[in-house]
Amino acid sequence: MRLLPLTEGLHSAEAFSRPYLESFLELVRSIERSPLRYANALDGYLIATVFEEPSTRTRLSFEAAAHRLGARVISISDPRSSSSVKGETLSDAARVMGGYADLLVWRHPRDGASRRAAQVAGVPVINGGDGRLGHPTQTLVDLSMLHQKWGVIEGKTVGILGDIQNGRTARSLAWSLAVLGARILLLPGSGLDWEPGFENRLMHRFAYRLKRVRHPLIQEWTGNPEARMLEPKGLVQGELFGVGTSALHGLDALYLTRLQEERGAKAHRGGYPGITVEQLKDPLLQDTLLLHPLPRRDELPVAVDEDPRALYFEQANMGPRVRQAVFLSLLCPEKVDLPALNPLPSGNPEHFLASCPNKNCITHAEGLRPPWRVEGKGKRIFLCSFCDVPLEAPYVGCLSSRKVHPAYSPLVQQIRPENLVPFQTRDQAEKEDYSWGGG
Repeated sequence: MRLLPLTEGLHSAEAFSRPYLESFLELVRSIERSPLRYANALDGYLIATVFEEPSTRTRLSFEAAAHRLGARVISISDPRSSSSVKGETLSDAARVMGGYADLLVWRHPRDGASRRAAQVAGVPVINGGDGRLGHPTQTLVDLSMLHQKWGVIEGKTVGILGDIQNGRTARSLAWSLAVLGARILLLPGSGLDWEPGFENRLMHRFAYRLKRVRHPLIQEWTGNPEARMLEPKGLVQGELFGVGTSALHGLDALYLTRLQEERGAKAHRGGYPGITVEQLKDPLLQDTLLLHPLPRRDELPVAVDEDPRALYFEQANMGPRVRQAVFLSLLCPEKVDLPALNPLPSGNPEHFLASCPNKNCITHAEGLRPPWRVEGKGKRIFLCSFCDVPLEAPYVGCLSSRKVHPAYSPLVQQIRPENLVPFQTRDQAEKEDYSWGGG
């Protein structure tokens, strides 16, 4: 089995572990307390920021972070000024730019773009936001804001309100909150919920369970009387433990997101959910911190800005400090002593599967077969290594025994990961000299 190299850099919240996040959040506080401590840590380094989608806070905070660490910066801030308008592929651009700089920060409209860039760039790549897949450094900003206010995030209840189907910040934040053991209240707008596959993987990975909760504000926000709450199975708190629908008694933070119109999102019946000054008088929100990745629209009226619970501008101002910590962790790890990120495999490009079902996956734009990785204990789940979308693999072969089995077979669980070979059909397997092993 031919495996591609691990993707170097930071591409997904799935690379975070609890030890990493806890240490990272303390590093951010250290930078805040002693801003000059690392003033020349990146002297002599050159960082390239490549933004193929519009950006204000993310790009400028990355560039501010680089300058504050003593690095120099080159930048593409308008995709119309790059060779992508001439038809240059991401792969070719990354190969070239990797020769110009010591690290690349890349924002791209395609899911999995930074992972592909990292395969060929030869230098670390940081995901500055890719499609609707993820925005890990924004999540580090969000967590740093909560950590500054709470100290410990475990056991807190955080609501995510709005377009969670297309909002990459929502996905990265939800995954990271699960890493830290928080409850996650999902409040999608009508027709703007994410696909079950992502949620199922999150719950399986972190031993979370699904609860249903009710509160009058949930009806006002989503049009539904109930909402899904994801929480650790071992967590017990009053009515939230047990069966059926429970009353929601408290919300520690509410993360608002705008409608992602640039990704084709549209508000459906009842309009788009947001917060109002009147709703802030509800006892449920008495101590609720209000966060937003910005820019905002009508979901967050200006009238809320002076409320002491409104932290979104303070949140945005944390961006340079957080991204200083990201640069240090990747370019000067010996100076910050953080635990390693979880390795994010680039996957195996050799298989007999169809193209990635995610039409926005970078594989379609680059003309690539989707490399696969596998996870799951009760059942093997094959995922596109670029965009994390499940790949249909009804049959699974064993490279050593040359037997093929239906994917649901218990025998598949006994195959070592390096010996797995996924197939679309039994006929494909038999043409490759695999015999039927049943199961």
